Amino acid sequence: MRRSTFAKGRPVALMTVLSVGCTLFFFRYCYLESSELNISNYISQSLFQASICDIDYINSAKSALEQDDPCILRIIREKFLFPPSQNRLHLYDPRNHNPSQGQADVILDVLKDQKNGFFVECGALDGELRSNTLYMELDLEWQGVLIEGDPKNYKKVLEKNRRVWTVPACLSTSPYPKTVVYNQAFNLGRISQNETIDEKREESVRVQCFPFFSILSALDQTQIDYFSLDIEGDEFTVLKTIPWDRVDIKTLSVEIAHDLENKKIIRAYMEQKGYEIVAPYPEEGDTVGNDFIFKKRRIE
Repeated sequence: MRRSTFAKGRPVALMTVLSVGCTLFFFRYCYLESSELNISNYISQSLFQASICDIDYINSAKSALEQDDPCILRIIREKFLFPPSQNRLHLYDPRNHNPSQGQADVILDVLKDQKNGFFVECGALDGELRSNTLYMELDLEWQGVLIEGDPKNYKKVLEKNRRVWTVPACLSTSPYPKTVVYNQAFNLGRISQNETIDEKREESVRVQCFPFFSILSALDQTQIDYFSLDIEGDEFTVLKTIPWDRVDIKTLSVEIAHDLENKKIIRAYMEQKGYEIVAPYPEEGDTVGNDFIFKKRRIE
């Protein structure tokens, strides 16, 4: 009986062994190899992405990349973000610490002469003439960043030796990096509105633009006490690229002299984003450097 029982149970045991063997085979050659393949693909993809992280890549990718994509931030930090100068300040009028046309006074009144703030000024022009941020830097110990797209003007910014970050690029009018034709005209320079015609002009040059939020992210600075925006007509398109839920900007001055058609639209847009306009009102004839001055509503 014992022999017969063993004989009858042998097929069952054999089937069990075969089943376990097949399971191990499947695990080794299917699951593990699949996992190894996935890991290999991930590593290969990461290396591939790293190898193509250059200017051409971020400009061609457009909306496929987030504004704070690591590749964009890497390009800005390595090629476009320059640290504060350690050299002696070199102003053509060192006695005038406040060359602003009134914007700085209104902003500091709102902020109650705040010290140790952080500003962003674009366009920075030459870093001194009509600067809305020089007084904040020199007298109130603010830090900040000056952004200037005109290469000729940016060279003058560097000559001032200001103790803030500087960026030789323009603010993008799209939510992604791109190059544009820039018409150089000192304080009236701006992004071309007709590249086909303007790119043939001697005073025009192609420059790199980055979204405002990309530059802030590269600085690891999304809390801004004052944003001065004066770019001769593209202010509204730049404002629309900002992810307002990811930044905290207390006050802004936005030039409207070259964008009169969008004046009411700019005001309505900023009110929608949680800002209120600060008197005086340019449309009433009492101007502050042809700017709208905004403050976030939570500021008392």
